[in-house]
Amino acid sequence: MKTVDGLASGAGTVPPCLLPWQRLPDSAAIRLLCFHHAGGAASSFATWQAGLGPDVAVVPVQLPGRERRVREPRFRDFDRLLDELDEQLDPLLDGHHAVYGHSLGGLIAHELTRRRVATGRRAPELLVVGACAPPHLPHSAVAPQNASDAQLTSWMRGLGGVPDRVARHPDWLRRSVELLRDDLCLVHSHPRRRAEALPVPLRVLAAESDPLLTPAQAREWARHTSYDFRVHTLPGGHFFHREHPEATLRVISQLLPVATEEI
Repeated sequence: MKTVDGLASGAGTVPPCLLPWQRLPDSAAIRLLCFHHAGGAASSFATWQAGLGPDVAVVPVQLPGRERRVREPRFRDFDRLLDELDEQLDPLLDGHHAVYGHSLGGLIAHELTRRRVATGRRAPELLVVGACAPPHLPHSAVAPQNASDAQLTSWMRGLGGVPDRVARHPDWLRRSVELLRDDLCLVHSHPRRRAEALPVPLRVLAAESDPLLTPAQAREWARHTSYDFRVHTLPGGHFFHREHPEATLRVISQLLPVATEEI
């Protein structure tokens, strides 16, 4: 096993968006970059390396303003965030890689892929988005600038996004709402673009009871690829990856051979 420090050996120091102690299997054929949901953090992928096994190197990406980056200012502008992520991650994406993004993370994963294709750089072997409506459709997330803390809390609870341990501590809940508000600003500052068919295989993970992604919306992602496309339906709601981690990882593990079949 090696750490993320080994990934960055040819690119200087470890970028702030990566976890320097993350242990990666030496035998991995592909890297899977994982982008977390609004109000979330890289720890939401803490079990994925063990679940996906030694053939995959799971690389969670941490946005600023949370967990080990809690003292860093958070972004509220989507393009500025992508400028930073694109610069920090570019040296690490010259090899075989796939990307997964959940909710807000799906928008980030897609836009990072779009930028790499547009500039002639290596694109991922596979793009997977979960619980995320395609970027050409209107936002369904609550508007952060018009919502009170109580409204944001209620909305987040309705999605199953408030863990019991957070709900029991008012200070933790307040900080969670502040984080969610800033992350929703990222969602609402995402530029609306016409659907662009990228030359990358695309998979969508959609939950049976997710109020933010209907089956019809999930199918609209087909307009964003000129390659193979498929929607996979899982049990649960918007946070199906936390509610049903084994089912989620089972689907991910079945998808990654698509990304590695020509490696």
